[in-house]
Amino acid sequence: MSELQKIYCIYNTEGSLRGELEYIYNKFVNNIKCSMCDITHDTISPKKKWKERCSTFGIKIECLHLDELPNDIKKLVKDKTPCVVGQINSAKTILMHDNELIKMSGNVDSFFRFLDEKIKILSDATLHNRMMQ
Repeated sequence: MSELQKIYCIYNTEGSLRGELEYIYNKFVNNIKCSMCDITHDTISPKKKWKERCSTFGIKIECLHLDELPNDIKKLVKDKTPCVVGQINSAKTILMHDNELIKMSGNVDSFFRFLDEKIKILSDATLHNRMMQ
């Protein structure tokens, strides 16, 4: 069975105290932002709506910082973060790139609408491939 089993939201920053402080500095002083962070977080803490949507979504969503990435994801997303990665069986693929995340302007509902569209496209492609076999 080839269904999406897990979604990884990858930030463009490290999760260490130093990484978090660097991100806050860059965001407010240098205007360098992380589009995934803007979707999942208010100024400092996770958005309530983000937590609610993740808890009711049919697929497990895990957010990871650069220093928390498993090796296979690290290789896949090198120089492509922030992004969203989907896991199908043991294979991983990028579902959303930074330019797509930027267009959402930090909107949680936009993220989940776009994610639903990506999952539908992926499911349709999987179904088509099964029919062609």
